This record gives sequence, C-alpha cells and structure tokens, in this order.
Amino acid sequence: MTTNRLVLVDNATLSGVERITGVSQIMNLNYVDNDILCLEKLVTAILFSDKLLGVDDYKDEFRAGRLKNFDLIGFIKIDQAAYSSLATDAAQFARSMTFSFEGSKPAGDVVRFFEALRINPQLRWDVWVSSEYLTLSYLVENPKYASYETSIDSMFRNEGVDREVVAAETNHRPALNIAGRPDIKDVKEFVHALASNNPQYKREDAKSALARLLFGYGWAAERSYFYNAVAHKEGADAYLAPLRDAFCESCCRIDHPSQLTGLLEALKAKSQQALSSILEPTGRARFAMRLPFFTAYLISKTDNPKQCIDLALSMRKASEFQDCRTIFNNLGHLAAADRVQEINRILNYLDQSCAKLLKKYAVSTENGLSFSLSVGLTGPTLGFSTKLDQLFRFYKNEPFARVFRNIAQDMLNVERLGSLHEKLCSSIRKHSKANYPGISKTPKYMEFKESEHSRPAKL
Repeated sequence: MTTNRLVLVDNATLSGVERITGVSQIMNLNYVDNDILCLEKLVTAILFSDKLLGVDDYKDEFRAGRLKNFDLIGFIKIDQAAYSSLATDAAQFARSMTFSFEGSKPAGDVVRFFEALRINPQLRWDVWVSSEYLTLSYLVENPKYASYETSIDSMFRNEGVDREVVAAETNHRPALNIAGRPDIKDVKEFVHALASNNPQYKREDAKSALARLLFGYGWAAERSYFYNAVAHKEGADAYLAPLRDAFCESCCRIDHPSQLTGLLEALKAKSQQALSSILEPTGRARFAMRLPFFTAYLISKTDNPKQCIDLALSMRKASEFQDCRTIFNNLGHLAAADRVQEINRILNYLDQSCAKLLKKYAVSTENGLSFSLSVGLTGPTLGFSTKLDQLFRFYKNEPFARVFRNIAQDMLNVERLGSLHEKLCSSIRKHSKANYPGISKTPKYMEFKESEHSRPAKL
C-alpha cells in the first residue's frame, strides 16, 4: 500500500542535530546526550515518514541557516494571524498545567512529568557558615555519579535556548500552587515567602533548578500543544524533542497512571515481547512498543552522525519501514464503526513489525541491547475532561494516533552505547567558552533529613 505519511519535526530537535553533527558549536557540553536523542528522533522520523515537515518560525537571523542545513525537510510558513492564534491557544493550555509544591516536594500535575523523566527534585536550604541558600536540588543515589540528572537538567536549559530563537511572545507559565498558601501566585512570591521565614536567607543558589524546571515545564507544554496543532492542520504526525515527548507521556500518566506504568513495565520485564496494549470499549487504545534504538545501528555502520542521516534516508524505502508506515497510517484513519476489532488487528500487525525490526536493527553493545520504548495512543478524542483531550482538542471526535518515546529508556540507551558514543561525538565542535554547567545534588537518603550543611525548605 502506498502511503503519504507526513511527519512534523520541531526546531528544538533540529538544533540538537546541528550540534551533534558539528553544524553549530556547542556551548553547554551537558547537551550531548540530549543531542544524541535528537538525532535518534530525526532518523526515526525519516524512517517512518514519506516526507518531513518543519515550521519556519525562527527569528530572521537564524532562518536562512536552518533552511539550508535541513534541505531534506519541507518548511512551512504559517500565516501570522493563524500562528498567533495557535500560539495563544498553546499558551493557554500551558497555563492550565499546575506546578505545585507540598512542603519541600513538587506535587500535582508536574509529579507525573518528573516520573516520566525519572528525576526527583526537592527544595532545600544549603547552609554555608551563617548564610542559607535556597535551591531546588536533585535527589540522587550518589552525588559523585549524577550524569543522568545533569543531562536531564540540560534539556530544561535547552528549552530556554529554543524560546530565545522563536518569535512567540505569549505567557506560557504553568499555574503555581503552594499547599496551604492560595495567596502565592508566582515563583517570586514563593521565594519571598520562604526567605521572609528564614533570617539566614542569603539568596537563591546559582545551581538551583527552580526557575529552569518551572520555565521548561511550561514551554514544553506550550510547544507540545503548538506542534501537535500544526501537525493536525497539515495532516501530519508530530515528532518532538525528548523533553516534549516526556511532557506528552506525563499527560498519559495523569489520565491513566496505572495502565501506562503497567504497559511499560510489561515490556521491560519480558525481553521477547514487542508490544503490549489495552483497548477500551470506546475504541480508545493505549499501547507500548519496543523498537530498536536506530542511532546505535546507524552509527555502527557509518563514521559520523551526518552519515547516519544519509543512511536513514537510503533505508526509508525498505519494505519493513513501508509496512510500518502503512500500519501507523491505518491506526490514524479508522472509522468509528471499525474501532475495536480493527484496532486489535492492526496492533497485531504492529507487534509483528516491531519484532522484525528488533531482529534486524537492534544492536547489542558491551552494556546490553539497545532498544527504545514508546507509548502509543489511538482512537477518537471524546471531550475536554482529561489532559490528553486538552492536548489533542483539535482532534475532537476524530480518529488519531500518536507515539511518544520514553525518555528514561532512551537515556539508558545512550549510557549503553559504549564505544559507539565516541563515534557519535566525533563531529562536535566545542565553543571557545564551552563548559559543563553544574547542578545542585543531594543524596537520596537525605530527603527527609537535615544536617549542618543542608535541610528541606518549606513554608
């Protein structure tokens, strides 16, 4: 079956690809793992699409370079009025999310986001002599080995960089909710309230992740909504930067926490299983699937990241990828009367296709097999009562299908690359001022404890 499957790739993904391929210099060296995942996103988009799309919304000084560097992508220019309307809706959606604190720990919607990212932040006072510094710190097993949290933190920094190079000027801050303090509406008021209760308060710690996480959560929500809306308009699927996929997964976790966890854990536990699914009588289905980490395969056959992209383009016409495009195309175009029986049949084909891809393209490194987990949704949107319905409100009563990569598993893939990691980094060009920005780390066993150097911070 011939398909015309369109995939929309966001600009944050392309920025990561530019850094890992050496097109642009890298300033923050902690971006590297994020950028490898961006390369994975691009090559996967190539393999599972017939044509790639992008949004031409960079500021003027960056536009020409972006268009030139990615001539494999058809960039679309959105009419200013339509763009403003989409951005306004996206910002409104972002503001509907809640970043809450209960005591020293995040609570509410954002907890599901941090679960998807597999991070555990906590507000703490860092004590230095007689001064105390407020910091949102990452709770880690061993502060000497916190490369994972450092990489995740860099993704939040990257959202800030992305925000600087697009033209939207809307307010995308999520709602801030402090348990027991409805009078506190924004982060400045929150910091002021904490400081006023602590006579030893000096200032916020420079390594604090508070502003980054609050900003990044809102911008990830805004961009996730925006790109999915544009994708709907263009009849395409959206392949988003890693942090934004994690946001979409967090919406699944808000609506269906036990089901989603069960699907992912089933695939992790059963090494031979390629797909696990749950189908509701309404025709809505959620599934998790196991696919190769294609970047590992591609770099094993090439010398550098740019060649990975070229090889993916040449592999695109292979029958196994054409079959998958047909399956995803069918998942997204099911008539209401065919939902349950037809989705079950198509998911069975998807299971078989994933198994074939794993057999042919999964690479075993000295640290284990490189495979990715993805969370999938298919079926009609029914209303506006859940976060997923709000995220996909433009699909109301329409069939649709979406797949989101599980960032925690993909970060594990990067850790397992071994010698292949060096090849993936072979084209990186370091900026003359390149560095490794630090993060605040606290041993996990100190979560509910205090010492002469640190303690939980709460109102």
